[in-house]
Amino acid sequence: MTHKIKGKKVTVVGMGKSGLSAAALLAKEGAEVLIVDDNALKAPLPLASGIQFKHGGWNEADLMDAEFVVLSPGVPRSKLPIEVLEKAGIPLISEIELAASRISAPIIAITGTNGKSTTTTLVGQILKNWGLNVFVGGNLGLPLSEAVNTDWDFVVAELSSFQLESMQAFRPRIAALLNITPDHLNRYDSFQNYQETKWRIFENQHPDDHAIFNRDDPLTLPPTYSADAVYFSKNHALDRGVYLQDGIIKSTIWGDAEDICRLEDIKGGAGHHIENALAACAITQLCGCANKGITQSLRTFKGLPHRMEFIRTHAGVHYVNDSKGTNVGALKQSLESMPKAVILIAGGRDKAADFSTLQKVIQKKVKHLFLIGEARHKMAACFSDHPALETIDSSDGMKAMEIALSRAAATARSGETVLLSPGCASFDMFQSYEARGNGFKTLVEALP
Repeated sequence: MTHKIKGKKVTVVGMGKSGLSAAALLAKEGAEVLIVDDNALKAPLPLASGIQFKHGGWNEADLMDAEFVVLSPGVPRSKLPIEVLEKAGIPLISEIELAASRISAPIIAITGTNGKSTTTTLVGQILKNWGLNVFVGGNLGLPLSEAVNTDWDFVVAELSSFQLESMQAFRPRIAALLNITPDHLNRYDSFQNYQETKWRIFENQHPDDHAIFNRDDPLTLPPTYSADAVYFSKNHALDRGVYLQDGIIKSTIWGDAEDICRLEDIKGGAGHHIENALAACAITQLCGCANKGITQSLRTFKGLPHRMEFIRTHAGVHYVNDSKGTNVGALKQSLESMPKAVILIAGGRDKAADFSTLQKVIQKKVKHLFLIGEARHKMAACFSDHPALETIDSSDGMKAMEIALSRAAATARSGETVLLSPGCASFDMFQSYEARGNGFKTLVEALP
């Protein structure tokens, strides 16, 4: 669907990065744009000509006067009168939908509960190293609207479930769903609702498109899809896909099995990063990249900050920052990737998570557990059988982190690891997971 814009009245709901980028694109194409936001007290300056700003939220007339509405991903659909808009015939679309309708390059869309930023970045790096002109963005970095009006060879977009909610005709040439574990259950009615939202990435694909599924996670496979199915797996040889066997990444995408690279070629090749690499190999092979180029990129890829990021070794103790581990599934994967028990700092804002699924891995992989943030008491009750558990009651983020780190450092012995992997959102005490991770790194670097 291509939305004709010139001269139309459009309301953009939400003034985050995506909303502002959508508003700028709309104004550039000649729309009359109203951008509304519940929280912002003033418009960021300067706003492009043709954009009006209204703070303090919206009323129904702001929506009903529009010819279509663009919803920012941070605003739940439940906040809008969806049925009223539908009855009035006013389309409600996402910034992703708007931008994609104006992009001619093949779009590679990547989603999943965990690993999507790393996989998106890795795919972009492999394609760029192959000499291609590639845009990387979406939920990561630049909004997709920034890709409009440039000739790209490929557009690689990380998509969150929030961005998939208002999808209508969005059709990626390649779509990948890396994994699904419970997350954002404070936004969705049920895990099934969250899962079905993730599946929407495949909804409009055609038989000549490609759908990438995780063979080891059956929850990624929707009941129906139309695209050519390609799989990746750490545990199974595949008839069509990319898999790990005897320490070698192999591919059967183009026929007989061929070696792509060895496991040791993957920088940081442990735990769930192997899955990210397998998915990236599958995607870039489908894009025509040669195995030699894929291997070279895997060898040099540094990973992203706050994802199992090694900080330093101090007094023989290793310190690792996994602040991006904001859900139960990410925390579980991180602990399972560790070769031996760790001293763990966890906690933050609960997203209606079921922490009981962590009980076995906490008992097995955590020597000492320090809990911070709003979820600390809920988590402590869940892990009450753990022999070495402490809660830090300070509501000041950096103070709580400082106390937890100080006690963890005093507890740790040479050769052990202190791991920050919260399993929770950061917004109770920090502005973002980046701020939380950077705070932890600052404190680690300052250890006496």
